[in-house]
Amino acid sequence: MPLWLRYTLLTALLWGLWGFDSKLLVDRTSPYAGQILFTAGLAVPVSFVLLSKRRFAGERPRAGLAFAVLTGLLGGLGNLAFFAALERGSASVVVPLTSLSPLVTVLVGVAALKESMRPRQRFGVVLALLAIYLLSQ
Repeated sequence: MPLWLRYTLLTALLWGLWGFDSKLLVDRTSPYAGQILFTAGLAVPVSFVLLSKRRFAGERPRAGLAFAVLTGLLGGLGNLAFFAALERGSASVVVPLTSLSPLVTVLVGVAALKESMRPRQRFGVVLALLAIYLLSQ
């Protein structure tokens, strides 16, 4: 099994548990406290990154820093919305719906980066939109 696939499967497992745990979190505190505590939980992964020799590697570190801050901002705001949705809705619906977020990435990539999609990929987008409809009913 290729290393990238191992990391991908580990990511899916961890994020799946993260979605479940997030529901437990918002059932016990507010979305805002959840975001603060979630951020505090990042201290362990951040310490691993800070100890890495590759922590600031890259061809354009300033641009990378700007995109990293933007990524954190978008992710943090997304987490607040996610926790608020979990507070008011069912994890079995909220988590799968928010897991369709790559659909936004695909559509922005097509529109902004002029990436192309094959017919099979377009069909996948249609299925994702159908899933959003079916899950929200």
